[in-house]
Amino acid sequence: MPEDKDNNKAEYFTSDDKTYKVFVYGTLKSGGDIRGLHQFEGATIVGKAKTTYPDYELVDLGAFPGVFEQGEHYIQGEVWEVDSETLSDLDRMEGYTGQPATNFYQRTIVPTNQGKAFMYVLDRKTYQSVADTGSDRITTIDQTQSWD
Repeated sequence: MPEDKDNNKAEYFTSDDKTYKVFVYGTLKSGGDIRGLHQFEGATIVGKAKTTYPDYELVDLGAFPGVFEQGEHYIQGEVWEVDSETLSDLDRMEGYTGQPATNFYQRTIVPTNQGKAFMYVLDRKTYQSVADTGSDRITTIDQTQSWD
């Protein structure tokens, strides 16, 4: 089983080693008509969540949002518990191959108020020119951003 930097059991794993916590902030949230995680058999919502640190920036890519690291905002979303098959499905949907040169999104571990979880983030250098930071679909209240 993977361990975190402090040699403790990684918190993004649940008590069942075959499930993982995933933080979602856009079209994968509850009620998402096209890709909402509520449509996956291997996904169970843990609850609404917010990143622990204001280190992100939510952006609009047209049909869906993305997040850049090294921003100044908290991100509001949901944490879900997913099985290995669903995590693999999410990786494919999000264009995560595990090879940085070929990824659309990178998958990283973020601390949230629901514990550590995987989150899909964008490379700022690659996508800054096509990302809309002033979109009407992004709500910012008291340094917290959410996708509407």
